[in-house]
Amino acid sequence: MARQVYVYAKATSLGWYDGLEIAENTYKRLQDIGYVHRVGIDGNVTNDMRDLYDHAFYVLAASSLYGLTNRPEYLKDAEGLLGWIEDTLAHPHGGWMETNQASLSDARRQNPHMHLLEASLFLYGLSQDKQHIQYAERVFSIFEKHVFNEGTISEFFEADWTIAASDEGQTAEPGHGMEWVWLLGQYEKATSESVGPYQAALYQTALRNRGWFLNDEETKAGEVRRETKRLWVQTEVIKAHLAMAEKGTPGARDMAAATIDALFPTYLTADGLWNDQINACGTNIAKTIPVSTFYHILCMAAEAERVAGLIEA
Repeated sequence: MARQVYVYAKATSLGWYDGLEIAENTYKRLQDIGYVHRVGIDGNVTNDMRDLYDHAFYVLAASSLYGLTNRPEYLKDAEGLLGWIEDTLAHPHGGWMETNQASLSDARRQNPHMHLLEASLFLYGLSQDKQHIQYAERVFSIFEKHVFNEGTISEFFEADWTIAASDEGQTAEPGHGMEWVWLLGQYEKATSESVGPYQAALYQTALRNRGWFLNDEETKAGEVRRETKRLWVQTEVIKAHLAMAEKGTPGARDMAAATIDALFPTYLTADGLWNDQINACGTNIAKTIPVSTFYHILCMAAEAERVAGLIEA
């Protein structure tokens, strides 16, 4: 739900769709249910856990409505959610626990922290309040010390940020690597801190793959674990190409354009929906269409239009 708030607010801000009422009504529902982890189709709460990953998107949702309406209550909500994250989930080894039901000894992931970086950067871009950028700076410190690993992203960790001893410690999700390429570009714009070597290393790792589309999961050494290819991964590939195009990387804009062109016959359907996952042969294998993917599609389209004029509304 939180991502849909952002999607409709973003589309409205771009003049692509009048979605303010949908965004505000959906956000009001999030407030009413108390920012919990999950509700059923009937609207009743089925899991009242409060989750770091979810809350990163709640911050993004509130911030997007603040940016669209300039109403101070949305800024207050975003700041309140950040405060709750800090007060309830802060971890002595840096970063935050996964949920309000976790213990300090529980394993952790980079992914929720990555999305908190995204949300805090977005909020800072609107507010220019140094308190907001501090969250992004803390996540970037974790990235430098623990997450970045020789051109790949480590996904799973012990509580103290050592890489997970299990096989999960060797997991690499190419889509997350590409998300980081784009987010690092946003971080550099906000802080003027040079991140080019990190971006270049992650980008070059992605380019070792053949074809336009990246796999869902590999090892850090590049061995394929899941040769399926979800749509959201490919939207992040395009955003990474665009981020590198902004930095003047030769061929990056053309790679973005070619990958967008490849999306249409493979993933995007004429009725406005999408094939969410294909197999190694390029055949759709998805039985459902997760609405979470809409967030990735919209963000990719917005960046393509902003950076290179590659999308027509």
